[in-house]
Amino acid sequence: MVSALDRLSYAAQQAARVAWYAGHYAAGRRLLKPMPKPDFPIGPTPTRAEMTADMRSTFEREWQDIAAGLFPAPRTRGPEPAEFLRRSARYFRDLPQVDARRHRTLDDELPPGQQGDGLPDYYRQNFHFQSDGWLSDHSAAIYDTQVEVLFTGAADVMRRRALSPIAQWLAGRNQRDVRGLDVGCGTGRLLAFLHDAWPGMKWTGVDLSAPYLAEARRLIGKTARVRLIEAAGEKLPFDDASLDLIVSSFLMHELPDKIRAQVLAEMARVLKPGSLVVIVDSIQRGDQPSWDGLLDLFPHYFHEPYYAAYVNGNLEAWCATAGLTSAAVERAFLSKVAAFTKL
Repeated sequence: MVSALDRLSYAAQQAARVAWYAGHYAAGRRLLKPMPKPDFPIGPTPTRAEMTADMRSTFEREWQDIAAGLFPAPRTRGPEPAEFLRRSARYFRDLPQVDARRHRTLDDELPPGQQGDGLPDYYRQNFHFQSDGWLSDHSAAIYDTQVEVLFTGAADVMRRRALSPIAQWLAGRNQRDVRGLDVGCGTGRLLAFLHDAWPGMKWTGVDLSAPYLAEARRLIGKTARVRLIEAAGEKLPFDDASLDLIVSSFLMHELPDKIRAQVLAEMARVLKPGSLVVIVDSIQRGDQPSWDGLLDLFPHYFHEPYYAAYVNGNLEAWCATAGLTSAAVERAFLSKVAAFTKL
């Protein structure tokens, strides 16, 4: 049973996060040079007031699920205060390099074959113009700050909307019997929230970046219930029909079409019948038609080589091709949370 004090605590924590990262966003905009206006048609875009109201609605839906007992309120996840502030400082120190890449005055793209044996070429890029791509401790340390600034403090709540369909699917199941997998787990934000909500569940996180997996281990802490493996989503190291639950957040839009199809097929392969897949990623064109202009602008302002193909496609149709049946879809601010079952 949650109390009024619980609600106030939740609201205060989330408001503080939004204020902190919105402040970073505003300060960063003053430090960055304006980008040239796009020379192609742009669809409709929302006002700042509309986006703020929509973000608040996402937090409210999360609170309603917490109040209904679907999962506990999120606990604070991150480094110690001193390290938290150091990462904020690193973020601002890195901005000039990000800005130089945006304006093509710093040409340090990551060339194929130089970043580590076994890594695919599509992975060796400065996604979002971030320094070192996914391939350094520096990148892993500031990535979460970069993403939260981009979404003005709403990245975690968008990820956590995956907990709602999972909680409903878990009803009547013993969490200790469930084997879950996070594909492209990165720094472990979603994995950490899942482990907090259902500590008896066994999870594996796979990612291609060793530095990001090290960051995930620091975030989650030592536990036998969460295993982290350096592996590709298109070649999952699991037997057929061996897993009960798969999640993935903000991965699909970072993949070429062919690789995305392979990842979805791999998810279907390793799942048992009756199992669940929950994917959190960007909204796609038509999910919120009055916001389609944001989808046009995003790859213009950020280095997102596969984003346009993703947002102009249809996640539900791709999953159907892979053998996954749509069970539920929710738009959560700038993300889509889609749940699928394997029959």
